Amino acid sequence: MKNLVEYSRRYGSDISLVAAGGGNTSMKENGVLYVKGSGSALATIKEENFVALDMNKLLEIPKRSYPDSDNEREAAFLSDIMAAKLPGEETKRPSVETLLHALFPQKYVLHLHPSLVNGLTCSADGKSAATRLFPDAVWVDECRPGYTLAIEVSKVLSENINTVILQNHGVFFAANIPADLDVLLKNMMNILKEEVDKNYNAEYDAPPCLEKPFTPDHIVYCGVGPELPDTDNARLLWEDAKKIAKYTASFGGQRPMAPDMVEFIRTWEAESYRQKQA
Repeated sequence: MKNLVEYSRRYGSDISLVAAGGGNTSMKENGVLYVKGSGSALATIKEENFVALDMNKLLEIPKRSYPDSDNEREAAFLSDIMAAKLPGEETKRPSVETLLHALFPQKYVLHLHPSLVNGLTCSADGKSAATRLFPDAVWVDECRPGYTLAIEVSKVLSENINTVILQNHGVFFAANIPADLDVLLKNMMNILKEEVDKNYNAEYDAPPCLEKPFTPDHIVYCGVGPELPDTDNARLLWEDAKKIAKYTASFGGQRPMAPDMVEFIRTWEAESYRQKQA
C-alpha cells in the first residue's frame, strides 16, 4: 500500500494533472483490488481512503446482463460493485471507475484528467491526432462512464496495452511498477507540449462555454450554466476549462461533450454522490 499512497499523492499534488477530486488510482495484490474511494482527493489521500475489493467478484461483472435503462442498469451495476467489497469496507464507496481498474491486467493503474491531455481529447481532430502521436495507445470514443466505459475498454485491453485515451474524459496508464507510470505520463505530456506549441491556430482559439462542458468533472464542479457556482472547486475547474479550450486550438478546435452524455452525468447518482463529497 505504501507505493500506492505515495504515487497517488505525488500525482494528485500536481495541479497540471489533477484538479479538485478528479482522477483515481489502484493497485492489485493477492487477488485484491485497492482503489481510490469516491470523492477522495489524490493529493491528500491516506491508506484508509482506498477500498479493498475481491478481484474474482469484480471480474464476474462483465459476464452478467444488465437492464437497458440507464437508471436500472446503473443501480444494478453499483449493487454488484458494492457486493465485491471485502469485510470491513462496508462504509466505503469505491471509485466509479472501479471495474475498469480491475480489468487492466497490470498491477498499477493511474487515471488522470490533465488539461493538456484533454486539449487533445476534447478537440475536433483529437482522434486522428492521438492515432498519429500515440500509435501504441488505444483511443475510446465518448461513452457513458462507469460500466459502459469499462466494457468498451475491455474489448481492446491486452498485456501490451498500457495507455488508453478517452474522448472528453482523460487518460489511463497501467504498469507493473510505479516508475513505468512516470515514463508513460512524461512521454505523453512532452509530446503534447511540443504539438501545441507547433500547431497552434488562432482561428480555433475561443473561450469555453459553461453550457457546453468538456468533461464530467466540469459538470460535477461547474454545473451546466448559465453562471459559475461560487466555490473554489468551480473556479479551479473553470481555469482548467480555459486551458483546455486554448490547447484545442492545436487540434482543430473545441469538441465539447455530446448533449446526451451531459444529461447522463447531470442525473447520474454516482456523480451526484461525488459532488456531495466534494
